[in-house]
Amino acid sequence: MSPSELDYIAEQLKSFLARMETITSPTNTMGSVTGGPYRNRQCTGAWTESVLSQLPKEATIRFAHPDLVPKNIIVEGSTITGIVDWALSGFFPDFWEYGRMHDPVEMTRGWDYVLQRVFPGPRRQAEINSVRQLLRILFTVF
Repeated sequence: MSPSELDYIAEQLKSFLARMETITSPTNTMGSVTGGPYRNRQCTGAWTESVLSQLPKEATIRFAHPDLVPKNIIVEGSTITGIVDWALSGFFPDFWEYGRMHDPVEMTRGWDYVLQRVFPGPRRQAEINSVRQLLRILFTVF
C-alpha cells in the first residue's frame, strides 16, 4: 500500500478508536460487555488482584476490542470495511488497546506506519510492556 492509502486507513482507525473511547464502564471496573466480571474457576479473587496489581493504577476503564490488530481489520482498497473477532470485547484499562496494537508479534508491513499516525509522539513502552506481561500470564494459566 502507498503512504497515502496507509494514511487514510490510519485516519479511519483513529476515528473508530475515538468513538470507542467515549464508552466507559459505568462501574469503572474491568469486565465483560454486559458489565459483569470475567468468570473463570482459575481466576480467584487473590489471583485476579495479583495480576491487576501489575497494571498502572491511574487508568480509566473504557470499552475495547481488545485485539485490534491487522488480522482483525478488514480493508478493501484503503477503506476499513469491517472489524472482526469481538469475542473478548469488554471494559479494559484505557491503555490496553494501545498496548495490544503495538504488540511486536502482530506487526505486519505498514502496521507500524499506521500506528505512528494513529498515536503520534513517542512510543509508550511501559504500556506496551504491561499489556504483554499480562497476556503472557493469562496465556500461561489458560
